[in-house]
Amino acid sequence: MAIDRTGRINDLNILARLGLPYLIETWQRTAGIDLSIWTTTAEGTTGTILRDISEEPYQKVVLAGLANADEARLYTTQEWQLAPDTWGLNTFNKALIMEWECKFAVVDDIDNALFFMGLSAGVAANRAAMNLAGFILTGNALNAITDDGIGEFVSLVGGPVLTNWMKLSIVAYSAVIEFYVNEVLQARHTTIDTERLPDMNVHGMFYLPQEAGANTGELHVATVSIRPGVLL
Repeated sequence: MAIDRTGRINDLNILARLGLPYLIETWQRTAGIDLSIWTTTAEGTTGTILRDISEEPYQKVVLAGLANADEARLYTTQEWQLAPDTWGLNTFNKALIMEWECKFAVVDDIDNALFFMGLSAGVAANRAAMNLAGFILTGNALNAITDDGIGEFVSLVGGPVLTNWMKLSIVAYSAVIEFYVNEVLQARHTTIDTERLPDMNVHGMFYLPQEAGANTGELHVATVSIRPGVLL
């Protein structure tokens, strides 16, 4: 994707031609997760992050836990530039796009206060952290969040069935961060009305915490794409 000068998103695959860094992860490596691209941490007794092909043709990883309050975290080793408040004529990158396919299992067992997936400055980030842009759970419903280290802004993003496969997108460009569910715009955070847009270097982050006393919540993640964009 690229962003034209009106802010409109164009589905143009120009990144390879421009030589910009990008990530396309389809979990094709049969030996498991490539630890030169991803870092995995599993906390608690039996937290796991494992490649899974039980739903072919989807190739995916499953973040899960089998014991009380397990945690599973997956994040990119590489950082990306997210700077909607500062992108301008003096910068090369003008946008950042992160997209992925995912679904949940046993949402009731996932700790809504801490669950997070999206872009985060910290490698130990969760929903309670600062400096992030992504998706959270509130009352077992999907919400969008931006946090600039001073405060946060949260929006509803429709009502997708969380146990079905969905495509989620974060599109950030000058003074805007947009959130899409199944390619439909659901929330648009701007610099208006103190909506909090972070400016930072970020990792792609997936963090699944189990509720205390629960042990069957899961996050399934298929294809992941992270790429910068330019103005046309």
